[in-house]
Amino acid sequence: MEGIQIVTIEKLNPLYKKNEEANKVELVSFEENGFHVISQKGLFSIGDRAVYIIPDFCVNDKEIFKEFIAPDGDESKSYLGKIEGKPRRIRAKKFSLSTVPNGEPTYSNGILLPLTEVAEFLKVKPTDIVEMNEIKPEWLNSKLEITKYEEPEVIKNSNNGYFSKGLKEFPSGVYKTDETNINMLWNHIEKELTYPITLIGTEKIDGSSISIGVIPEYPEGFIASRNIIKPLKLKKIIGRRKKTFLETLMFWRHSDLNIYDEIDNPDDFVRIGKYYLDLLLILKMENVILRGELNGKGLRGSGNPNNPSVKNEPNIMFFNVDDYVNGVAIKKTYDEFIHFADVWGLPRVPVLFEQSFSSRKHIENVCKKVFENIKKNEGRIIEGIVLNTTDKKFSVKFMNDEYDSKK
Repeated sequence: MEGIQIVTIEKLNPLYKKNEEANKVELVSFEENGFHVISQKGLFSIGDRAVYIIPDFCVNDKEIFKEFIAPDGDESKSYLGKIEGKPRRIRAKKFSLSTVPNGEPTYSNGILLPLTEVAEFLKVKPTDIVEMNEIKPEWLNSKLEITKYEEPEVIKNSNNGYFSKGLKEFPSGVYKTDETNINMLWNHIEKELTYPITLIGTEKIDGSSISIGVIPEYPEGFIASRNIIKPLKLKKIIGRRKKTFLETLMFWRHSDLNIYDEIDNPDDFVRIGKYYLDLLLILKMENVILRGELNGKGLRGSGNPNNPSVKNEPNIMFFNVDDYVNGVAIKKTYDEFIHFADVWGLPRVPVLFEQSFSSRKHIENVCKKVFENIKKNEGRIIEGIVLNTTDKKFSVKFMNDEYDSKK
């Protein structure tokens, strides 16, 4: 998914500080998605087109983003989350303003730029941006260099004598487990899926996506992060040998004099995931892929200091099982997943509810009430809720703005 969307301003809602209406800012909402942005009053009119940058994507040092990175030249005032020590990631921002007098604080999600401002920066006409976006949606994303940060994955490290032949791409035909934010799909739910809709809500664990499977491409099994296959074995230097007589004669050639042994990869993905891979192999379960979230002590996740899972021992909480059919990973239904997980002892992500919903507002109210109750009763702020239909063909994430604002 691209990180930029051309949106149409649908509503301009007043904001209140206690019981007085704010005179400088207002809450802007859009026809195309369900996000809200707090913006300068009068900057936009209903029906205007604008450039919207989606939460969780990252901006760069371009002049057009200067005031977001360092308001008034001060990075400490930035609303952005830090990536490698620099404010870059777009996150929820809490404001002590409410949509009704004396109401709850409001969160602003995303960056909203007037179309004319972006056009002036790119030295094109506003209509050119709209036309190019329709023809080639990635064009604007590329021009403004909007990215989604992925922590680099490397084999560590040569100082410890570990070596690998390299990291392999994600298996072919296997989808990556990154749900779309529900705010991008409200229109789809209403027009395509329609209400009432039955959804299962499970806790979104803040960890790292892990996939474990046995497929023809990997008959001995694989363990993967969100993007790459992790090597199951590594070579380790255990000593040095002397040059052979032939190597001495051919002095101009470089000879590898290291002595190697093969060891299990100490990477957390392999170290913790191998138990479940071995289970699949012992049971001769071919064409099966387990999907879960690797989390716990020492595992970074999103980097949020409020991550409740860091109190737990490293573990995997599973949320899906796939059948690999004709080279394509297909999710089992919810009931099939529950049965599989319980029979074979797979820890499952906590189920928060299963119920029928009549509207967007109904979904929002239930999810927000869950966040509130968990915080009140358990003292935890959770990252969000994953919503699935019972056939698992539709899956989205409902993020907790309070949690996101602290990343």
